[in-house]
Amino acid sequence: MRVVVGQDSTGELSWPLVDRRQSRTDPPTGFERRQGVDQSHIDKLSSANQILLALQKIAITLPSSFDLDKVLDQGVSQVQDLINADIVTILMADADSQNLTIVRGRGSAKSLSLNLDQLPEHIYSALLVNRSISVDLTQDQQGFAKEARTGAYCVLRSRGLVVGLIAAEWRIKKDIDEAVQILTGIADALGVAVDNSRLFRDIRRNSANEERLRIARDLHDRTGSTLAFIGMELDRLIRLEHDQTTIDELGNIRDHISKTITEVREMLFDLRSGHHEQISLADTVENFANRVADRSNINVRREISLPVITDPYWLSEIWEMFKEAILNAEKHSQCSEILIKSSVVGDLWITSVSDNGIGLQATHARDDSYGITGIIERAESIGAKIEITSPFPNADYGTEILFLIPLTHIQNREFEVTS
Repeated sequence: MRVVVGQDSTGELSWPLVDRRQSRTDPPTGFERRQGVDQSHIDKLSSANQILLALQKIAITLPSSFDLDKVLDQGVSQVQDLINADIVTILMADADSQNLTIVRGRGSAKSLSLNLDQLPEHIYSALLVNRSISVDLTQDQQGFAKEARTGAYCVLRSRGLVVGLIAAEWRIKKDIDEAVQILTGIADALGVAVDNSRLFRDIRRNSANEERLRIARDLHDRTGSTLAFIGMELDRLIRLEHDQTTIDELGNIRDHISKTITEVREMLFDLRSGHHEQISLADTVENFANRVADRSNINVRREISLPVITDPYWLSEIWEMFKEAILNAEKHSQCSEILIKSSVVGDLWITSVSDNGIGLQATHARDDSYGITGIIERAESIGAKIEITSPFPNADYGTEILFLIPLTHIQNREFEVTS
């Protein structure tokens, strides 16, 4: 290479120009090197950077939520968005990490509950490693969706425990090496998020039960005792009084106090019923039905077969639904008969509370009609469906509240039936 002197437009000498007639030996500039890079590599780096940012966002946002349903929905959505899986399935483990139940599924994944040893071997192997595994699926080696041909599976862990399993499946065979890595990142954040939300849910449930029992104690110790004292004082005044008119007035007040004491006792029973660990759900329903019949002169008929449920939360939620439906009929329907029916059909528990009263259409909905609202909210929390109709075809009277409860959703249950 030879340096030559050149002139600019003014005739002045300019700093050296390179004689490019000679062969070039200097290295290419940075710009020229970048120009030579394969564009596909740039695209891959850009895609990888976007994925890292997305995983970082998941790791930050998912564990910050204490709403289990929201966490699960976000997990499904993130997998769908990042790796374009056709079917996304999340299974959640029970407290002993021995049973898995599908809690979210997108596509045609079926709802089921199974023990760990019932998992197909090619999926069970995902529980033994701290990363996702990929599987080519066939008719003999299926995933959670029968039509899936490729699957990626990763265990959800937190505090050293198995809290669940996440599955991403595709309907065609494809290369999913990159998707497998992404699924591992999602599973790490999702496992912690699910564990956090379940811990918060348990704390909230226990707090609600404790608060209910605290209210019952306060009603007994304060309100109940105060009313009893007032009643005894009225009895003393009646004995000392000689004017018949005053005696009659005090007697009327004493009757009101007696009725109020009875109502408080019934409230105490309602608050405490269903929360005694030594009493089965069948016995609780039987005792409650008898008390309703005795205090209201309503004929309460029972045709019930109940599964044995050992999970305290499910037992409490289901009982509260039953109780509210029965109380709603007793207080508002003006009925003469209530029928409680319950039966187990396969994995579906079908229960109804019906009456022959005025019906829901007889009056306008009240602003304080929290009973039905509470039933609906509890049903949604356990994955049950509710139908509210008249038990009499083509009639505008009577009310039936029908509960459809999937037993596959209930943890710690026994399929023995009690009549």
